[in-house]
Amino acid sequence: MQRSYNLNRTVHNRFTRFFCALMMLALLSGCDVEVPVEESIAGVDKILVIRKQAIDTKDIALYKTILLPDYSSSGVPYENLVDDIERLFSSDEQITFIYQKAPPTIAMNSARVTHMIEYQLSPSGRSTKLRETINLRRVDGQWYISGGITLGLKL
Repeated sequence: MQRSYNLNRTVHNRFTRFFCALMMLALLSGCDVEVPVEESIAGVDKILVIRKQAIDTKDIALYKTILLPDYSSSGVPYENLVDDIERLFSSDEQITFIYQKAPPTIAMNSARVTHMIEYQLSPSGRSTKLRETINLRRVDGQWYISGGITLGLKL
């Protein structure tokens, strides 16, 4: 009887350890891999450089590559944002986009950049300066703009 009790207890202990290990593995697999801050800052900076390039060249396809497909900011969906950018790019004038590089605030897979931006038009010389706070989100290791782009610019 004692031997049977010890055998059951041993089996129970092994099963318990196996189950605990399995649960820990499941919990850890759901955790995000921590990315060094410098790498995150570089990724956000890359998105800002691509944005400038897309605006300066009026390349809507390039601009779309940095937007999160489920972009939504203050109720403005992705489609409205793209329409607004296309309207801005339809101008006959050359657009120069200037932004003041600012350090992003990064928390896990989200980032926020508050900076001064300026759109300059040539040859008319018109320009618009404003403060903008954009939100970014990292999805599968890639950063995208997820909100905050200023819309409805009258240049």
